[in-house]
Amino acid sequence: MVFHIAVCSPDAALCSGLQRQCLDYYARREDACIVELFSSADALLQRGSEGARFELYLIELGSGASPAGLRAAETLRRRGCKAPLVFLARTPAHAYSAYRVDAMQYFLLPVHQQELFALLDRATEPEYGPALLVNTPDGVRRLAFARIEYLECTHHVVHFHLTTGEEVSSLSLRVPFSTVAEPLLADGRFVQPHRSYVVNLAEAELLSPGELRMRSGARIPIPRGREAAVREAFHHSVR
Repeated sequence: MVFHIAVCSPDAALCSGLQRQCLDYYARREDACIVELFSSADALLQRGSEGARFELYLIELGSGASPAGLRAAETLRRRGCKAPLVFLARTPAHAYSAYRVDAMQYFLLPVHQQELFALLDRATEPEYGPALLVNTPDGVRRLAFARIEYLECTHHVVHFHLTTGEEVSSLSLRVPFSTVAEPLLADGRFVQPHRSYVVNLAEAELLSPGELRMRSGARIPIPRGREAAVREAFHHSVR
């Protein structure tokens, strides 16, 4: 697979630096990568109108009240773009608006190589990333961590709710739910707000007293004794 990345920023040095690091990342994997650079949001949208498709968008946000990069992201979503959107900014002022267009990440500049490589790991997870093997009535399913929104265990059956809207149910467990949850919790993106639930914080949209609301609209209960830990994990996941 050739991975196509769009980098959009009026800062030529930032663009070339990101391009160099992305190419280095995929060279280490012995994979191919094409990085296209755009100096404006309009140029990025025009390329999309011509039929170009990218697996990842890196978009710098300016300091104005309504940055062109954010408006471009909204247009991409309206056009049906499902690819990960990552924003780069010098202040956190637009973080909330960024996640309203389902941003994968909101980086404060400068972005260090370690941070960028971790992001690329996540963006390419369907091909390369960690996954769970789940025994289901239809056979063994491979579920990429990045595609899991949350897990719910009821009556010794684990229901995997995926970001695609699909629900995958396991066979009746012969091990504790904690054993199933262990590799997810070790990953760092997941948290267990309730003894029967494990959630992917990248898919969490709103934390309110007593519950966590997911992008799908699902509401995950949080017992009072777990609220502080979940709040800390939720805020940490934004960075």
